[in-house]
Amino acid sequence: MKFLISSSLIVLSLLAAPTNAKSIDNNAEANKICTDTDCSRELRRLMRLARDGSGDAAAFVAMAYATGDGLEQNTKEAVRYLRIGVRQRNAMAVFLMSDWLRNGFMVEQDLTEANRLLDQAVQLNHGPAQYSKALQLLQTEDPAYLPEAVKLLELSAAQRLSTSMLLLAQLKQHGVGIEQDLPGAAELYKRLVLSGQHSAKPYLQEVTALLANDTQHELLVKDLREIENIEVIRVSGQQMQVNNMLEGLVNRLNASGQFDSRSVGSRIRGVSCEQTGSNCSSTRPERGASSLNEVLTGGQ
Repeated sequence: MKFLISSSLIVLSLLAAPTNAKSIDNNAEANKICTDTDCSRELRRLMRLARDGSGDAAAFVAMAYATGDGLEQNTKEAVRYLRIGVRQRNAMAVFLMSDWLRNGFMVEQDLTEANRLLDQAVQLNHGPAQYSKALQLLQTEDPAYLPEAVKLLELSAAQRLSTSMLLLAQLKQHGVGIEQDLPGAAELYKRLVLSGQHSAKPYLQEVTALLANDTQHELLVKDLREIENIEVIRVSGQQMQVNNMLEGLVNRLNASGQFDSRSVGSRIRGVSCEQTGSNCSSTRPERGASSLNEVLTGGQ
């Protein structure tokens, strides 16, 4: 019974709003990145790459059509392009389709198919899918699912998914489903704070106070208290970087040599900001990206 209460409280305290699909309509305008920037040239190139077999490009175009960001909102085209990505077994596309099916966004709700695709995205090692699956398992409140949930959180935390890092740290701190590990929890909180996740600071302070009761952690506590006083300032010129980031994505996909009229599929899984020449980051994809803004900047 103690486990059920503890795990429920932890999950409820960290579980934010439902996965992105339901909130797309409400936040679409605020999240758009192509309002002051013409993304049409890059998006046309992504359309070509999608038709030639790039699952990454297909997912991007689907999100643009779904949110009306850079393209006129079009449900039919959004679903068509996303299905191209799913057929290519692209992890981001598979997870996004799972999310749409679960929430009845753009498509008719189908929980059975949503769960099947979620499991497929997990197998494709997609961090946001691993986190979502772990939450599902924890919410069953069945101790038998704990080891699998923890393993999924560890896998996604290794990909620097902030939500997974935070939930895993909470489980380590309270010894729920895993042996209590205060130094391990502190390390995760520390990494979150240093990456600009201010919501992790109270947790870091809490676990630091617990470690302070043990003299063998004196040096660790000193280090953690220094971290508590660090203020991380993020400077972002997102609107000015939009074209550079999209151009970088297009160039990366073209440079792979996998996507032409003879292409049979993509081996690229997920979208990173490498080689874009911008300051975008992939350290904060949260639950998953359902907009161009979230994928390109890594934020929510």
